[in-house]
Amino acid sequence: MTIKQRHDFGKRPKCIQCHNDRQFMGTYTKDGYPQYRKYCQKCHHKRQGAKKGLTANEWVNSFHDYKKYRKVYCENGKGELAGWLGFTCTMKIVAPHLQLDIDHLDGNSDNNEEVNLMTLCKCCHSIKTNMFMDYATPGRKARKQK
Repeated sequence: MTIKQRHDFGKRPKCIQCHNDRQFMGTYTKDGYPQYRKYCQKCHHKRQGAKKGLTANEWVNSFHDYKKYRKVYCENGKGELAGWLGFTCTMKIVAPHLQLDIDHLDGNSDNNEEVNLMTLCKCCHSIKTNMFMDYATPGRKARKQK
């Protein structure tokens, strides 16, 4: 079997719940065929979260020390901190898990206390990083060497 055939995802099996394409598991059988879950990624996350009494998004974020504090909006556009960068964010958030970042206010990525974390869209996060020179905070060079 050639590599092209091995990686051919054109005929992906369907989810047994919603009939979307199933989630590829990242592994292959001994014969070189890709292995799939019984469910698509969305249904898989929903089922796994339900087992723990969480929503799909809460379940996915529970694997990270700080993502559980991520909000579904940019804090520079809504809430009590709206406009704190000198402008109010007008970004329309369609996919929070793709468009929103968690910013560590003190620049220390090991400090995952809720008061040190802020949810920002990608645009506001890059502006804040440049305004406050977050790239030059103490410990950045040490973290790169790990």
